[in-house]
Amino acid sequence: SAPGIASLFSAALLAEAPASPPVRMEAARNEHEIAAQQQHSASQFQRLADDKPLGGVETEAPQPDEIRAAAEAVEAEAARRRALKCGQKVPPESLTVTRGVSIFVKSKYHGEAGSGHAWSYRVEFTNEGVDTVQMLSRHWIFTDATGFVSEMKGPGARGVTPVLRPGDSWSYDSGTQLETSHGAMHGSFQFETLRAVSGVVPSMFNARVGRLALSPTDSLEQAPCGEPARGDMLPDTSVRATRRVIVGATVERQPERSDEVAGVYRWAYDVQINNARDQAITVVAHRWMTVDADGAVKEMNGLGVGGNYRSKEIELPAGDAFRTKGILATATPVGNAWGAYTVRAQTAGGDEVEIDAEVGVVGLSTDGTPVADLRPEAG
Repeated sequence: SAPGIASLFSAALLAEAPASPPVRMEAARNEHEIAAQQQHSASQFQRLADDKPLGGVETEAPQPDEIRAAAEAVEAEAARRRALKCGQKVPPESLTVTRGVSIFVKSKYHGEAGSGHAWSYRVEFTNEGVDTVQMLSRHWIFTDATGFVSEMKGPGARGVTPVLRPGDSWSYDSGTQLETSHGAMHGSFQFETLRAVSGVVPSMFNARVGRLALSPTDSLEQAPCGEPARGDMLPDTSVRATRRVIVGATVERQPERSDEVAGVYRWAYDVQINNARDQAITVVAHRWMTVDADGAVKEMNGLGVGGNYRSKEIELPAGDAFRTKGILATATPVGNAWGAYTVRAQTAGGDEVEIDAEVGVVGLSTDGTPVADLRPEAG
Protein backbone atom coordinates (compact mmCIF):
# COMPACT_ATOMS: atom_id res chain seq x y z
CA SER A 1 0.00 0.00 0.00
CA ALA A 2 1.05 3.62 -0.49
CA PRO A 3 2.92 5.13 2.45
CA GLY A 4 1.01 7.60 4.64
CA ILE A 5 1.73 11.30 4.82
CA ALA A 6 3.38 10.90 8.24
CA SER A 7 5.75 8.25 6.85
CA LEU A 8 6.70 10.45 3.89
CA PHE A 9 7.34 13.41 6.24
CA SER A 10 9.55 11.25 8.50
CA ALA A 11 11.50 9.96 5.50
CA ALA A 12 12.09 13.52 4.26
CA LEU A 13 13.45 14.55 7.65
CA LEU A 14 15.80 11.57 7.73
CA ALA A 15 17.00 12.36 4.21
CA GLU A 16 18.10 15.89 5.19
CA ALA A 17 21.74 16.35 6.10
CA PRO A 18 22.15 17.00 9.80
CA ALA A 19 22.65 20.67 10.62
CA SER A 20 26.24 21.53 11.52
CA PRO A 21 26.78 23.34 14.82
CA PRO A 22 27.03 27.15 14.89
CA VAL A 23 30.39 28.62 13.91
CA ARG A 24 32.12 31.32 15.96
CA MET A 25 34.66 33.25 13.89
CA GLU A 26 36.94 35.42 16.03
CA ALA A 27 38.57 38.58 14.69
CA ALA A 28 41.21 37.60 12.12
CA ARG A 29 44.78 38.29 13.21
CA ASN A 30 46.54 37.87 9.86
CA GLU A 31 46.03 37.39 6.13
CA HIS A 32 45.87 33.60 6.50
CA GLU A 33 42.94 33.84 8.91
CA ILE A 34 41.20 36.40 6.67
CA ALA A 35 41.56 34.00 3.72
CA ALA A 36 40.06 31.17 5.77
CA GLN A 37 37.06 33.34 6.67
CA GLN A 38 36.61 34.36 3.03
CA GLN A 39 36.64 30.73 1.92
CA HIS A 40 34.17 29.72 4.63
CA SER A 41 31.67 32.39 3.65
CA ALA A 42 32.13 31.62 -0.07
CA SER A 43 31.38 27.93 0.49
CA GLN A 44 28.28 28.81 2.52
CA PHE A 45 27.06 31.21 -0.18
CA GLN A 46 27.66 28.73 -3.01
CA ARG A 47 25.21 26.32 -1.38
CA LEU A 48 22.52 29.00 -1.21
CA ALA A 49 23.19 31.21 -4.24
CA ASP A 50 20.60 29.75 -6.61
CA ASP A 51 17.74 29.62 -4.11
CA LYS A 52 18.07 32.88 -2.20
CA PRO A 53 14.85 34.97 -2.09
CA LEU A 54 16.18 37.86 -4.18
CA GLY A 55 17.26 35.57 -7.05
CA GLY A 56 20.58 34.38 -8.48
CA VAL A 57 23.84 36.30 -8.69
CA GLU A 58 22.87 37.99 -11.97
CA THR A 59 19.89 39.68 -10.28
CA GLU A 60 20.46 43.40 -9.70
CA ALA A 61 19.79 44.29 -6.07
CA PRO A 62 19.10 47.60 -4.31
CA GLN A 63 22.23 49.65 -3.68
CA PRO A 64 23.61 49.90 -0.10
CA ASP A 65 22.69 53.60 0.10
CA GLU A 66 19.17 52.78 -1.08
CA ILE A 67 18.79 50.09 1.58
CA ARG A 68 19.94 52.52 4.26
CA ALA A 69 17.70 55.32 2.98
CA ALA A 70 14.67 53.02 2.88
CA ALA A 71 15.23 52.09 6.53
CA GLU A 72 15.57 55.74 7.54
CA ALA A 73 12.44 56.71 5.59
CA VAL A 74 10.18 54.62 7.81
CA GLU A 75 11.67 56.03 11.01
CA ALA A 76 10.66 59.44 12.33
CA GLU A 77 13.53 61.92 12.75
CA ALA A 78 12.79 62.41 16.45
CA ALA A 79 12.76 58.66 17.06
CA ARG A 80 16.04 58.25 15.17
CA ARG A 81 17.76 60.93 17.25
CA ARG A 82 16.44 59.35 20.46
CA ALA A 83 17.85 56.01 19.35
CA LEU A 84 21.23 57.69 18.77
CA LYS A 85 20.98 59.31 22.23
CA CYS A 86 21.71 62.74 20.79
CA GLY A 87 22.48 65.27 23.53
CA GLN A 88 23.36 62.52 26.01
CA LYS A 89 26.59 61.05 27.26
CA VAL A 90 27.20 57.66 25.65
CA PRO A 91 29.50 54.79 26.72
CA PRO A 92 32.34 53.47 24.54
CA GLU A 93 30.21 50.52 23.46
CA SER A 94 26.81 49.83 21.91
CA LEU A 95 24.52 46.86 21.27
CA THR A 96 21.70 46.78 18.72
CA VAL A 97 19.59 43.96 17.29
CA THR A 98 17.95 44.13 13.87
CA ARG A 99 15.94 41.20 12.49
CA GLY A 100 17.73 38.83 14.82
CA VAL A 101 21.24 40.12 14.02
CA SER A 102 22.99 41.39 17.14
CA ILE A 103 25.80 43.92 16.60
CA PHE A 104 28.06 44.78 19.54
CA VAL A 105 30.77 47.43 19.09
CA LYS A 106 33.39 48.54 21.63
CA SER A 107 36.09 51.21 21.21
CA LYS A 108 39.48 51.50 22.92
CA TYR A 109 41.73 54.58 23.07
CA HIS A 110 45.37 54.19 21.91
CA GLY A 111 46.72 57.67 22.57
CA GLU A 112 47.96 60.47 20.35
CA ALA A 113 48.82 59.64 16.76
CA GLY A 114 50.52 62.35 14.70
CA SER A 115 48.39 65.46 15.05
CA GLY A 116 45.34 63.53 16.27
CA HIS A 117 44.12 60.72 18.48
CA ALA A 118 43.64 57.02 17.69
CA TRP A 119 41.13 54.36 18.70
CA SER A 120 40.62 50.73 17.80
CA TYR A 121 37.18 49.15 17.80
CA ARG A 122 35.88 45.61 17.66
CA VAL A 123 32.61 44.67 15.97
CA GLU A 124 30.87 41.40 16.90
CA PHE A 125 27.94 40.03 14.90
CA THR A 126 25.75 37.23 16.23
CA ASN A 127 22.84 35.77 14.30
CA GLU A 128 20.21 35.22 16.99
CA GLY A 129 17.44 34.79 14.40
CA VAL A 130 16.22 31.91 12.25
CA ASP A 131 17.24 33.19 8.79
CA THR A 132 20.65 32.76 7.15
CA VAL A 133 22.03 36.20 6.26
CA GLN A 134 25.09 37.75 4.64
CA MET A 135 26.66 41.10 5.50
CA LEU A 136 27.59 42.84 2.24
CA SER A 137 28.52 46.46 3.04
CA ARG A 138 29.17 48.93 5.84
CA HIS A 139 28.73 52.64 6.55
CA TRP A 140 30.43 54.42 9.46
CA ILE A 141 29.91 58.00 10.66
CA PHE A 142 32.66 59.44 12.87
CA THR A 143 32.16 62.78 14.65
CA ASP A 144 34.84 64.73 16.53
CA ALA A 145 34.31 67.13 19.43
CA THR A 146 33.82 70.10 17.09
CA GLY A 147 31.04 68.37 15.17
CA PHE A 148 33.16 67.62 12.07
CA VAL A 149 31.89 64.44 10.39
CA SER A 150 33.83 61.90 8.35
CA GLU A 151 32.19 58.93 6.69
CA MET A 152 33.48 55.55 5.58
CA LYS A 153 31.64 53.23 3.19
CA GLY A 154 32.87 49.92 1.84
CA PRO A 155 32.16 46.31 0.95
CA GLY A 156 31.98 43.83 3.84
CA ALA A 157 34.72 44.38 6.39
CA ARG A 158 38.35 43.27 6.54
CA GLY A 159 37.92 41.76 3.07
CA VAL A 160 35.13 39.43 4.22
CA THR A 161 31.39 39.35 3.41
CA PRO A 162 30.43 36.92 6.18
CA VAL A 163 27.54 34.47 5.86
CA LEU A 164 25.85 33.91 9.21
CA ARG A 165 23.56 30.94 9.76
CA PRO A 166 21.37 30.89 12.87
CA GLY A 167 23.70 30.82 15.88
CA ASP A 168 26.82 31.84 13.92
CA SER A 169 28.97 34.80 14.96
CA TRP A 170 31.75 36.82 13.34
CA SER A 171 34.03 39.57 14.65
CA TYR A 172 36.52 42.00 13.20
CA ASP A 173 38.90 44.70 14.45
CA SER A 174 39.49 48.10 12.90
CA GLY A 175 40.46 51.63 13.92
CA THR A 176 39.96 55.33 13.37
CA GLN A 177 41.57 58.69 14.15
CA LEU A 178 40.13 62.09 15.09
CA GLU A 179 41.80 65.47 15.41
CA THR A 180 40.16 65.96 18.83
CA SER A 181 40.67 63.89 21.99
CA HIS A 182 37.09 62.66 22.06
CA GLY A 183 34.14 62.10 19.77
CA ALA A 184 31.62 59.43 18.80
CA MET A 185 30.79 56.94 16.07
CA HIS A 186 27.74 55.13 14.74
CA GLY A 187 26.72 53.52 11.49
CA SER A 188 25.06 50.57 9.81
CA PHE A 189 25.62 47.35 7.88
CA GLN A 190 23.63 46.19 4.88
CA PHE A 191 22.54 42.53 4.77
CA GLU A 192 20.86 40.09 2.41
CA THR A 193 18.75 37.16 3.58
CA LEU A 194 20.03 34.02 1.84
CA ARG A 195 17.68 31.48 3.44
CA ALA A 196 14.36 32.80 4.73
CA VAL A 197 12.55 30.94 7.49
CA SER A 198 10.93 33.88 9.29
CA GLY A 199 9.09 35.17 6.24
CA VAL A 200 10.18 38.74 7.08
CA VAL A 201 10.68 40.96 4.03
CA PRO A 202 12.38 42.63 2.26
CA SER A 203 15.33 40.28 1.86
CA MET A 204 17.79 43.20 1.82
CA PHE A 205 17.88 45.09 5.10
CA ASN A 206 19.80 47.70 7.07
CA ALA A 207 21.18 46.87 10.54
CA ARG A 208 21.99 49.99 12.54
CA VAL A 209 24.92 50.40 14.93
CA GLY A 210 24.11 52.44 18.02
CA ARG A 211 26.20 55.51 18.81
CA LEU A 212 29.23 54.92 21.04
CA ALA A 213 31.88 57.18 22.51
CA LEU A 214 35.44 57.63 21.31
CA SER A 215 36.86 58.58 24.70
CA PRO A 216 40.46 59.18 25.91
CA THR A 217 39.50 57.40 29.15
CA ASP A 218 37.28 54.71 27.56
CA SER A 219 34.33 56.07 29.55
CA LEU A 220 31.13 58.08 29.05
CA GLU A 221 31.48 61.06 26.70
CA GLN A 222 29.14 63.70 25.34
CA ALA A 223 29.86 64.45 21.68
CA PRO A 224 27.89 66.04 18.85
CA CYS A 225 25.46 63.77 17.00
CA GLY A 226 27.01 63.76 13.54
CA GLU A 227 24.92 63.48 10.40
CA PRO A 228 25.96 61.91 7.08
CA ALA A 229 25.85 63.85 3.82
CA ARG A 230 22.24 64.46 2.75
CA GLY A 231 20.38 65.07 -0.48
CA ASP A 232 22.66 65.62 -3.46
CA MET A 233 25.71 66.30 -1.29
CA LEU A 234 28.51 63.77 -1.78
CA PRO A 235 31.00 62.61 0.87
CA ASP A 236 34.51 61.45 -0.02
CA THR A 237 33.47 57.78 0.13
CA SER A 238 31.07 55.49 -1.73
CA VAL A 239 30.04 51.86 -2.12
CA ARG A 240 28.13 50.21 -4.97
CA ALA A 241 27.23 46.63 -5.85
CA THR A 242 26.88 45.40 -9.43
CA ARG A 243 25.68 41.80 -9.69
CA ARG A 244 27.46 41.03 -6.41
CA VAL A 245 30.76 42.65 -7.35
CA ILE A 246 30.99 45.23 -4.58
CA VAL A 247 33.24 48.29 -5.00
CA GLY A 248 34.08 50.67 -2.17
CA ALA A 249 36.03 53.90 -2.77
CA THR A 250 37.51 56.69 -0.67
CA VAL A 251 39.46 59.75 -1.82
CA GLU A 252 41.88 62.01 0.01
CA ARG A 253 43.48 65.28 -1.02
CA GLN A 254 47.21 65.16 -1.81
CA PRO A 255 48.53 68.69 -1.10
CA GLU A 256 52.17 67.65 -1.58
CA ARG A 257 51.35 66.49 -5.13
CA SER A 258 49.16 69.48 -5.99
CA ASP A 259 50.09 72.84 -7.53
CA GLU A 260 47.39 75.36 -6.68
CA VAL A 261 49.15 78.16 -8.56
CA ALA A 262 49.03 76.07 -11.74
CA GLY A 263 45.48 74.97 -11.01
CA VAL A 264 46.29 71.29 -10.43
CA TYR A 265 44.65 69.52 -7.50
CA ARG A 266 45.46 65.86 -6.95
CA TRP A 267 43.58 63.22 -4.98
CA ALA A 268 44.55 59.70 -3.90
CA TYR A 269 41.89 57.07 -4.36
CA ASP A 270 41.72 53.83 -2.38
CA VAL A 271 39.40 51.19 -3.86
CA GLN A 272 38.42 47.80 -2.52
CA ILE A 273 36.68 45.22 -4.70
CA ASN A 274 34.92 42.23 -3.12
CA ASN A 275 33.77 39.22 -5.12
CA ALA A 276 30.52 38.25 -3.40
CA ARG A 277 29.53 35.98 -6.30
CA ASP A 278 29.63 32.16 -6.31
CA GLN A 279 32.42 31.85 -8.91
CA ALA A 280 35.74 33.55 -9.70
CA ILE A 281 36.01 36.92 -11.43
CA THR A 282 38.85 38.74 -13.23
CA VAL A 283 39.24 42.52 -13.31
CA VAL A 284 40.44 43.31 -16.84
CA ALA A 285 40.00 47.08 -17.35
CA HIS A 286 39.30 50.33 -15.53
CA ARG A 287 37.69 53.71 -16.20
CA TRP A 288 37.72 56.87 -14.05
CA MET A 289 35.83 60.11 -14.69
CA THR A 290 36.29 63.48 -12.96
CA VAL A 291 34.36 66.73 -13.19
CA ASP A 292 35.54 69.99 -11.67
CA ALA A 293 33.63 73.03 -10.42
CA ASP A 294 33.74 74.57 -13.91
CA GLY A 295 32.03 71.53 -15.42
CA ALA A 296 35.13 70.21 -17.19
CA VAL A 297 34.90 66.41 -17.51
CA LYS A 298 37.99 64.22 -17.95
CA GLU A 299 38.27 60.47 -18.48
CA MET A 300 41.13 58.14 -17.61
CA ASN A 301 40.91 54.53 -18.75
CA GLY A 302 43.00 51.55 -19.69
CA LEU A 303 43.55 47.83 -19.53
CA GLY A 304 44.03 46.07 -16.22
CA VAL A 305 43.24 47.42 -12.78
CA GLY A 306 45.18 50.65 -13.20
CA GLY A 307 46.61 52.65 -10.30
CA ASN A 308 49.41 50.84 -8.49
CA TYR A 309 48.63 47.67 -10.50
CA ARG A 310 49.02 49.50 -13.84
CA SER A 311 47.85 47.18 -16.66
CA LYS A 312 47.83 44.00 -14.56
CA GLU A 313 44.65 41.92 -14.45
CA ILE A 314 43.56 40.58 -11.06
CA GLU A 315 41.69 37.31 -10.58
CA LEU A 316 39.52 36.99 -7.48
CA PRO A 317 38.16 33.63 -6.31
CA ALA A 318 34.64 33.61 -4.86
CA GLY A 319 34.62 35.43 -1.51
CA ASP A 320 38.00 37.13 -2.05
CA ALA A 321 38.85 40.85 -2.14
CA PHE A 322 41.71 43.19 -3.06
CA ARG A 323 42.61 46.88 -2.84
CA THR A 324 44.09 49.22 -5.42
CA LYS A 325 45.30 52.81 -5.10
CA GLY A 326 45.94 55.59 -7.58
CA ILE A 327 45.87 59.34 -8.29
CA LEU A 328 43.20 61.59 -9.83
CA ALA A 329 43.50 65.28 -10.78
CA THR A 330 41.14 68.25 -11.22
CA ALA A 331 41.64 71.91 -12.14
CA THR A 332 39.58 73.23 -9.19
CA PRO A 333 39.63 72.52 -5.43
CA VAL A 334 36.13 71.01 -5.65
CA GLY A 335 34.92 68.21 -7.91
CA ASN A 336 33.49 64.70 -8.26
CA ALA A 337 34.99 61.37 -9.30
CA TRP A 338 33.35 58.12 -10.36
CA GLY A 339 34.10 55.17 -12.62
CA ALA A 340 33.86 51.45 -13.27
CA TYR A 341 35.93 48.28 -13.46
CA THR A 342 35.34 45.82 -16.30
CA VAL A 343 35.02 42.35 -14.83
CA ARG A 344 34.93 38.96 -16.55
CA ALA A 345 32.88 36.59 -14.41
CA GLN A 346 32.31 32.86 -14.56
CA THR A 347 28.89 31.36 -14.03
CA ALA A 348 28.06 28.07 -12.33
CA GLY A 349 27.18 26.68 -15.76
CA GLY A 350 30.63 27.44 -17.15
CA ASP A 351 29.65 30.49 -19.22
CA GLU A 352 31.45 33.83 -19.09
CA VAL A 353 29.72 37.17 -18.54
CA GLU A 354 31.06 40.73 -18.54
CA ILE A 355 30.16 43.10 -15.71
CA ASP A 356 30.67 46.86 -15.56
CA ALA A 357 31.26 47.11 -11.80
CA GLU A 358 30.50 50.70 -10.91
CA VAL A 359 32.53 52.98 -8.64
CA GLY A 360 29.99 55.20 -6.89
CA VAL A 361 30.45 58.94 -7.23
CA VAL A 362 32.53 60.62 -4.50
CA GLY A 363 32.97 64.26 -3.57
CA LEU A 364 36.37 65.95 -3.93
CA SER A 365 37.06 68.87 -1.59
CA THR A 366 40.22 70.24 -0.06
CA ASP A 367 38.73 70.30 3.45
CA GLY A 368 37.02 66.89 3.32
CA THR A 369 33.48 68.27 3.51
CA PRO A 370 30.69 66.96 1.24
CA VAL A 371 30.20 68.66 -2.11
CA ALA A 372 27.32 68.94 -4.58
CA ASP A 373 26.84 66.47 -7.42
CA LEU A 374 28.52 68.28 -10.32
CA ARG A 375 28.09 65.62 -13.02
CA PRO A 376 26.41 66.96 -16.18
CA GLU A 377 23.48 64.52 -15.88
CA ALA A 378 22.91 65.66 -12.28
CA GLY A 379 22.01 69.14 -13.47
